[in-house]
Amino acid sequence: MGLSDELSKFIPKGFGKKKKPAAASDDTGDRTGETTGDKRTAGDPASRLAFEQGAAQEPTAAEAPLSDQLATAEPPQALDGDDGEYPVSSHIALREHAKAVSALAWDASGDLLLSGDTGSLVHMWEFRAMDSSFKPTRTLVPFEGQQVRDLRFNRAGTHFLCATSDPRARLYESSGHAVCDFKRGDMYVSDMRKTTGHVSGLFAADWSPRSDDVFATASADGTVRIWSCERPRAQDHVLVARARSAGTVTACRYSGGAGPATVIAAAQVDGSISLWPASGPYLRPASRTEGAHAKGTETSDIAFAPDGHRFATRGGDDTVKLWDIRRATAPVATAALPSSHSASSLAFSPSGSQIMAGAPRSIAALDAGDLSILRHIPVAGCGSSAEVTRVLWHPRANQIAAAASDGSISVMYSQAQSTRGAKLCAAKRPRRRADDVQVMGQIITPHALPLFRDDKPAAISAGKRRRDVARGSEKHAPGQPLRGHGKGGYIGMNETQHIMKSIIKDTMRDEDPREALLRYAAVAESDPIFVAPAYNGTQDKPVFDDDAEDQLPEMKRRK
Repeated sequence: MGLSDELSKFIPKGFGKKKKPAAASDDTGDRTGETTGDKRTAGDPASRLAFEQGAAQEPTAAEAPLSDQLATAEPPQALDGDDGEYPVSSHIALREHAKAVSALAWDASGDLLLSGDTGSLVHMWEFRAMDSSFKPTRTLVPFEGQQVRDLRFNRAGTHFLCATSDPRARLYESSGHAVCDFKRGDMYVSDMRKTTGHVSGLFAADWSPRSDDVFATASADGTVRIWSCERPRAQDHVLVARARSAGTVTACRYSGGAGPATVIAAAQVDGSISLWPASGPYLRPASRTEGAHAKGTETSDIAFAPDGHRFATRGGDDTVKLWDIRRATAPVATAALPSSHSASSLAFSPSGSQIMAGAPRSIAALDAGDLSILRHIPVAGCGSSAEVTRVLWHPRANQIAAAASDGSISVMYSQAQSTRGAKLCAAKRPRRRADDVQVMGQIITPHALPLFRDDKPAAISAGKRRRDVARGSEKHAPGQPLRGHGKGGYIGMNETQHIMKSIIKDTMRDEDPREALLRYAAVAESDPIFVAPAYNGTQDKPVFDDDAEDQLPEMKRRK
């Protein structure tokens, strides 16, 4: 090979973007092509659900039902990083609620935890600003006397929603400042589609995984309403599962994760579960399962797996059921798990292989495949008769928060595997305050010591001081002029007024008023200038009888 052949390898033969050679097709490549839309065929039905990942499909005239679309999606896959261990080696106890904790929310970073109770209080636990005393950084009262039923952060963690037994949802900033209240509907309108807002108390709220400004609320008026943060005076859409016999919607959640379709799942007191595509249409449910739980019971929570296909429900009939949105006509698995509290919740592990559910004084870890109980994780700090109501497993911080019916909250973590969150304040010492300092012993001021004490008695010193002032022996420097409005009982004045006041002294207080008046008696009699000159020509001259007093007896004259 010559030198020219060696150099020719470095000389470009063309310009522009080159196509990479196609790899050998396998099962994984085929599924990837179907998901992203690279290998779609002309005969595929148009989806009514918008894809979260990949390009959007072009709409066609005929739309396929939701079950047909979801049947072609990928099967759920296990995520990496699940080694079967739980981050429960250490824990901190948050004891500030006096009533049962009915709502928990964790932001995306894991540094801010929200907790709400049945007594209308919401505590904010910012672990970065806390110490080992474990006191909340802020306390909110959304609506006085209304039970807090749900708390939810948006994806960015900038705002959170608060749903209470009041018909209005309240939006807060992550700092705790209230942004707005969403409108209450007209309770005299019988058709719930025609009123702009809920007319009964809320049960659940959830943010859309596609937008930080869109969320859904579920209410006792039998509707699910989709709102936008930019328009708090009216909802965008109204979802009604059954128009004739509307029942209370007790749970409502968006599906998320890596699934291709995003749906809205809602559970009602008649035991049914309804599914709507998140992008619409909302006229009627795309899928409705009658008798999912016992009729007349309250389904307290719906939790979606990270893959977006499976979801679990916690029913008031003491059961936990696992569902697949691709085949939602019957549950995949059912497990018996008694619950005595209406706020009992579920939470998937970050890998999606386990389901955490509240139990008396513990957390039941269920297998996400067949709902068999793998382990009971005891929760420290719960009372003897307390039941775990709310459970959260933070995927980023790898920490588990469990709230109980006695108001206690336990945040469990691992020293080796967990990050941030409760570890930020677990080892931080409380700050010492000024009122917490205890002084022991007797306090002696320096001037009270004999070294600085005056030898003369206080009475003699005070008497001598008064005599010196009377004799004028004590000399004082002239006072400085006061500027402005004055102080100390003196009126402010300028320099000229101050000098004139010291030269011209007012001696009126030192004179006797009687002597001052008698001083002008002779002048007034000799030269009257007021009343007397007007009557000089007509007034008679008074004549007094001085001899009448001499004729009176001795005793009367004494009187």
